[in-house]
Amino acid sequence: MTSTADRGAPGQSLRTLVILLRRTLGRSWSIRAARFYAALLSVGVVIAVALSSTGIGANDTSFSLVARSAAMLVWIPGALCALALATPSKDASLAQGIAVLAGAHGFDGRRFARAEALATVRLLAEVILAPLVFIGFFVFAIVARGGLAGAVRPLLGSILFGLVAALVLGLVASFCRSWAGARGRTWLLGVVFGPWLFAEVALSGRVAPYASIPGLLGRLWEALAAVPT
Repeated sequence: MTSTADRGAPGQSLRTLVILLRRTLGRSWSIRAARFYAALLSVGVVIAVALSSTGIGANDTSFSLVARSAAMLVWIPGALCALALATPSKDASLAQGIAVLAGAHGFDGRRFARAEALATVRLLAEVILAPLVFIGFFVFAIVARGGLAGAVRPLLGSILFGLVAALVLGLVASFCRSWAGARGRTWLLGVVFGPWLFAEVALSGRVAPYASIPGLLGRLWEALAAVPT
């Protein structure tokens, strides 16, 4: 009979591998710079929201700042982090050691690639989502005293947008790293901005936003986070 511990071992091994890969992939100075910028942006937005509030709760200006910060977190520190993660770790010996260790514990190529993708998405989520959650918590719990019910939709929408963007950018970066190796950044730029430039030049205004990752994320931002003016 298989024990509960035995059934949980594969899941525990996967989590451990994801943690190891996250630490390996996250050693880049670009990711550290992205984290620093995201932290500065979140502090600046919190200060701006506090100054723009009317004293009785958050207003549309506050929610608009949160929504715009979500877009900025995706396309500045998020993009910087994705570019850094689109190439293999510079510490090749450490990465190779982790791959050998994973193979010794029964991870085949497919499961190892899955763990790398999960680690990549996790790093993107930390850069994008952690500041967004901090901003959202501040607005919801401290500033939005005048009407919490009205704060739920725009705040959750901004966080959901950040989550989807982190998932998309993480998977694309992981794909480019796996298939292009050292040329992963070039692939990432091509995959993300190639269709976008083509759509802007060759397609109609109605079709263009749905032909590229920036266009689709822009539509998603409008649907989930943007505050009507």
